[in-house]
Amino acid sequence: MAEPDVIAAYEHNGRPVRAADFYAIACDPRRQVAVEACAGAGKTWMLVSRIVRILFDGVDPKTGALSVLPHEILAITFTKRAASEMRERLYRWLQDFAFASDAVLQQELTSRGVAVSADPAIAQAMRSRLAGLYASVLACGRPVQIRTFHSWFAALLRAAPFAVLQQLDLPLHYELLEDDAPARALVWRRFYQALLDQPERRADFEAVVAEHGRFQTEKALGQALDKRVEFVRADAAGRVDASVRHFHAVFPALSAHEQPAHALVSASASARWLGWADALA
Repeated sequence: MAEPDVIAAYEHNGRPVRAADFYAIACDPRRQVAVEACAGAGKTWMLVSRIVRILFDGVDPKTGALSVLPHEILAITFTKRAASEMRERLYRWLQDFAFASDAVLQQELTSRGVAVSADPAIAQAMRSRLAGLYASVLACGRPVQIRTFHSWFAALLRAAPFAVLQQLDLPLHYELLEDDAPARALVWRRFYQALLDQPERRADFEAVVAEHGRFQTEKALGQALDKRVEFVRADAAGRVDASVRHFHAVFPALSAHEQPAHALVSASASARWLGWADALA
């Protein structure tokens, strides 16, 4: 019986590595890493562990002071729920470390890629440093910044100079939409009204619907609406038309035909089909 193929669970730059080596690399805050993993594989654990390592590695061994302050660390995620989970996990870990035994602290350090010294005195100092992180973070007063993309960008806008907002044509006052469905509905109404008011655009729209169907047309428009900022800026720079290559430029072999399907009924195509049929006979 043939043995089943064995697929490495952990890889670094395409090479199989041991789990311990993988976590040592991924948790090291001195490295710039991109971790790819399926859902539920522990990416949140990894990201929060990197925050712990940043705090831990930045403790001054002599004074115990943090060289990297909590509010100088920024972690960005997609949803409020994910940000809340990361924040809760970080402070729960730090609190647990403050009251953990030496054996547990040793394991927590090792699992995050910290090579604990064989010297008992140094090892004890490292464990004490981890246990003291909670008090040090609380003493700073300002927490680690764990935000969503939207809240981070909103903070940038609030801090931006007025001249920059004017240059980028961004509003001074705005409201962050948690659900853009109502706003999208208004856009569709304006879009259809614009078609009624502009016969040329209406003709273009009807031609696309006739070619691709209403569902596919509205689906494509919806996707363009999702990327509206990119489209507006690209259009202003004159790049939208140039970004879509003509079919004949992509497939020059079919450029002689009015429709690509006509290539299947040409004399050369018929000869190929007959040749393949003879080969299979």
